[in-house]
Amino acid sequence: MQPQEHSKTLASKIVDRLRGLRGVARQQEKKTVAKYQFVLSDAKGLIVLPDEKDLRKVSVTYELVPPYARAQIRWSETDHSLIYRVSEPTLDENEKRAYELIVAALVELVDVQLSTIKNARAAMEYIEQRVWQIIIELEIALDKASYNKIMYYVYRNFVGLNKLEPLMHDPYIEDVGCVGYYTPIYVVHKRWGSIPTNIIYENEDELKEFVIKLAERCGRYVSYAEPLLDGSLPDGSRVQASLAEDVTTKGPTFSIRKFTEEPISPVELLDLKTASADVMAYLWLAMEQGVSLLICGGTATGKTTLLNAISMFIPPEEKVVSIEDTRELQLPHKNWIPAVARTGFGAPEAGGERYGEVDMFDLLKESFRQNPDYVIVGEIRGKEAYVMFQGMASGHPSIGTMHAAGVETVIKRLMSPPIELSPSLVEILDLVITMVFAQEKGKSSRRIKTVSEIQSVEPTGSARTGTVYRWVPSTDTFEEGEGSYVLSKLATTKGYQLSDMKKELAARTGVLRWMLDNRITHWKEVAALIGRYHQNPNGTLKELGLAAKGLRSVMVRKAPSEEHKEYVEPQEAPTGPMTENEDVLPEEPRALEEPAPETPERTFEIPAVIRPTFGEKKVEPAKRKPMKATKPKKRAAEKKAVPKKIKKK
Repeated sequence: MQPQEHSKTLASKIVDRLRGLRGVARQQEKKTVAKYQFVLSDAKGLIVLPDEKDLRKVSVTYELVPPYARAQIRWSETDHSLIYRVSEPTLDENEKRAYELIVAALVELVDVQLSTIKNARAAMEYIEQRVWQIIIELEIALDKASYNKIMYYVYRNFVGLNKLEPLMHDPYIEDVGCVGYYTPIYVVHKRWGSIPTNIIYENEDELKEFVIKLAERCGRYVSYAEPLLDGSLPDGSRVQASLAEDVTTKGPTFSIRKFTEEPISPVELLDLKTASADVMAYLWLAMEQGVSLLICGGTATGKTTLLNAISMFIPPEEKVVSIEDTRELQLPHKNWIPAVARTGFGAPEAGGERYGEVDMFDLLKESFRQNPDYVIVGEIRGKEAYVMFQGMASGHPSIGTMHAAGVETVIKRLMSPPIELSPSLVEILDLVITMVFAQEKGKSSRRIKTVSEIQSVEPTGSARTGTVYRWVPSTDTFEEGEGSYVLSKLATTKGYQLSDMKKELAARTGVLRWMLDNRITHWKEVAALIGRYHQNPNGTLKELGLAAKGLRSVMVRKAPSEEHKEYVEPQEAPTGPMTENEDVLPEEPRALEEPAPETPERTFEIPAVIRPTFGEKKVEPAKRKPMKATKPKKRAAEKKAVPKKIKKK
């Protein structure tokens, strides 16, 4: 008998032997079980990348799944580019044989769909119980080191995404893409842009199986009849894939846009030089005052990242509704409703929609019935734009993203099919922020190219716009434009002077720079400080030591307990001798009372059943005390005689 046939026969015997274990609670002798020894969490804060300007000198190594998977980014002289290498442990022959036996048995024992377990640690606990059940039943001898290596590959191939799982743990990777088999997997690194990896799918069948696995993890179905996949993984990462060769001639393809659980804060964008403190302070003031805006740019220019960052400037008590195709936003607001569109089921109907389909138009239409204070649309593409701009016209500030090259292109897209908005509706839009992905001094950089204001739109489609800030590529700085029409409009509507708005901008610029200098960059900490400034601006400036530098906010908010109180200036006691008309001492200062109505008041007695009590004492309605006289009393001789009434018999 050949060795391969012998291994197959042995595996089939093992499977037959283990089938009786499914769903049966076995009483095993308690033994000390060693837990797997690798870390499943991302350690973004522990990885510090060097700021190397010369790519030929780049040589970085950091852990992905400690201690078994790590990344090595180095310059390759043969390819004349950076290479992203993933290194994993190697299994010897005994470990490979044990791994194959465990995998063959796991396929039969696992009776739960692992994609439904969104927590990786919970899935690993379930898998590890089954693995130990197999090891005890088959009496597989493994030392601790071999067991941990085998458990890493079990985790990678059962719970994770096979070869790509280490890449999913790199906090600096934004996108993972494959263009076919025999081609390296490419990643988009936050520091060095697009980099090829040493991960390659050797044949078409292996790549097809992985695309089918992606579809299962997304809860979707992909086949030769429907070869295109668009969905999201349980962790929120966005997936686009194709299966058939007649659709993509180089074989199956996929692209995974990783979901970031820790969104980038506005201060982190300052650190990355995506915007300056002046630009961010202007957007802070605009967002707080209910300005509607769109963020435009090409693919992967950072539109959604900026959208999520400036959404932290929305006042914390406001109600926010977000509409997205795939969940990407992460806001700190408690009163936030995240809505996500979904595809339907079965074959398309006559109108092209599937049964149970909920698109962005439906979600946006329903969102305005929930009386939101702010509406966020992930990406504007079609008929949902009409509903969004109708909401703007009804007083609901809205923000979103759009694929366009600039403010002129945005206006043309809004007024052209399939959106076709009228010039009067387009005119409601206040700001357009243009993002750009540029190569600046050898590094990948995302910058706010321009911040433009829409002042008016003619019926012909021509618009009058103004640039508030623009990016200067030669110096990598931001310069101010010809003034702000939006600030002038806000000053008029809010009752401020334009000079007051500039003072407010200076105060907020100081707060942002203080957070950057003191490394307050985490999105939760930044959002908390923004909320404190919103509630008590001058108090926050004083705590940060910025008030001593002359910074002052003109937008002072009253505390909730003091909004309905009126201040009464205390009166000084009279000095000197009393005159003959001052026979009554002055009263203590008290709050002003409302004048009594002309008609007599009608009093209502509270029933004893519903009368509020504190302990055993009942609280009676407060009786109104008569006001004391403030004029001198008249003498008895000056009183007029009042005739007595005669009683009728």
